[in-house]
Amino acid sequence: MAYQPRLPKSNVNVSRQRPLTDLLLIGSALTLLLLLLYWLLGLAVDKAISQLDPKLEYQWFGQWQQHSASSPVQQQLQQLSDQLQQCTALAYPVRVSYLDQPLVNAGVLPGGRMLVYRGLLTQLHTENALAFVLAHELAHLEQRDHLRGLGRGLVLAVLSATLTGNANAGQIFLPATELGMARHSQQRELAADARALAILHCHYGHIGGAERFFQTLAASDSSQLPDWFASHPALQKRLTALQTEQQRHGYPVQAEQPLPEVLQQLTTAKSIRIEYASPDAR
Repeated sequence: MAYQPRLPKSNVNVSRQRPLTDLLLIGSALTLLLLLLYWLLGLAVDKAISQLDPKLEYQWFGQWQQHSASSPVQQQLQQLSDQLQQCTALAYPVRVSYLDQPLVNAGVLPGGRMLVYRGLLTQLHTENALAFVLAHELAHLEQRDHLRGLGRGLVLAVLSATLTGNANAGQIFLPATELGMARHSQQRELAADARALAILHCHYGHIGGAERFFQTLAASDSSQLPDWFASHPALQKRLTALQTEQQRHGYPVQAEQPLPEVLQQLTTAKSIRIEYASPDAR
């Protein structure tokens, strides 16, 4: 029988393992597991926060708040916020802090503190437009969105530390988790917009001026990027949602009121930048 050369069936010098493929499979499995656990624990956090007594929240966080010196601008903002709060179910006082900074932003902190920046007031030319922004922030407090965001951030840190042994390793899964957090945050922002419309209608009897702030920003917004990873929906999406909500409830639209005199002087100032600040804004 003639000799026929052939390769051996196995070669100890050539590994059959595929480290890159194995790494991708393990990484995908960990990411899916993280997303599933994050989603389930996020639902648990939302449920727990919904059942938390608001007065207990105020006892926990309200005492941490530092009270800034009062100014005519802050007093005017506080007065309008107090009037709008009467149209909410908030059971604790909300304190407004005016920050003389060019940031076009507003936000809330646990314990009932609202932050309003000078840059925001430069973009608002009627009391109704300002009232909508304040009502939006009151809606966040009423719906406990500030605590939901903190709770979900804590869940992500704990999951990252548990699965990898390093809390900072959550950066590896950041694109996937950021997409889920952004989607949840955008839903909460749209819900706060809808609730703000109801508060505005309760206070004024109409919702005139609700769209004014978003229209002003949209006119100067040249970004064409999708909002997949943004914490807030695109401005046009929010405007469309407001129009849909107005038609669904039949809210009337009437003439807007001018800003109080103490705030009108701020509208002539120029803001430097538009930016979202943590924990939530606009």
